[in-house]
Amino acid sequence: MKTRLVFLLAGLALTACGDDTPLPLTGTLERDRMELVAEAQEPIVDIPVHEGDRVKAGQIILQLGTSSYADQLSQAQAARDQAAARLPGDDATLVHAEKDYARTEALVQQHTRAQSELDQDRATLDNARAQRNADGAALVKAQAALDDMKIDLDRLSVRAPRDGIVDSLPYHVGERPPARAVVAVLLDSSSAYAQVYIPEPLRAQALPGLAATLRLDGDSKTYPAVLRYVSSDAAFTPYYSLSERDRSRLAYLAKVYLQGDTASLPTGAPVIVDFPSLHH
Repeated sequence: MKTRLVFLLAGLALTACGDDTPLPLTGTLERDRMELVAEAQEPIVDIPVHEGDRVKAGQIILQLGTSSYADQLSQAQAARDQAAARLPGDDATLVHAEKDYARTEALVQQHTRAQSELDQDRATLDNARAQRNADGAALVKAQAALDDMKIDLDRLSVRAPRDGIVDSLPYHVGERPPARAVVAVLLDSSSAYAQVYIPEPLRAQALPGLAATLRLDGDSKTYPAVLRYVSSDAAFTPYYSLSERDRSRLAYLAKVYLQGDTASLPTGAPVIVDFPSLHH
């Protein structure tokens, strides 16, 4: 029924303008959806926005509880601090061992110290270096664990990936959604497009980049637009099962993107799209 309505409206427009081209086309104004998910099964402690709000990229949409991560974060921070605290002592020990080795080496060359003492100082120096390297590696590992924990905590703050409009908030404060459940749906406010169906007679000429005009149903204002996408497959009966006469009834899903600021235009509104260069 929806498909028949689309072509009926197109036919009425054709009759009205006296043009043999099936234009203009009717469709709806759409925006890309962004589904935001819960990274962990934690209770919702805050939802600082409401459905219909316009939000900026990075803005918190929903906050999950962090209390179960508090002990882990404290432990990771303590391990990192302990590893860092060992390094100054390691550095001092290494410097002292290097000086002792250099002094003993010079004395051995002067034949005032035995080679065995130099060997002992070399072993002490090697041990100091090994300890410094081990503690340095431990610090790197502890820092990485702490950074990972902070990332996990940050993911409990569900943020807008880009500017958008809050379309749906299916959960409420106090609820505990499953991990990976969709907890918010945003609509991309940076761009909007009209979704229409290109009739088969126009398909060969309707190529990406084609200039278009768009008008909201009931509004006389015209917006510039451009055709960006046309499906390669017919939306209805496959062409190979139709006669040449019937093929004109085929249609191809297309997306016509508006240019300029479209944030105020209502998603889902009926629109009328025309391609001026395709009129005969």
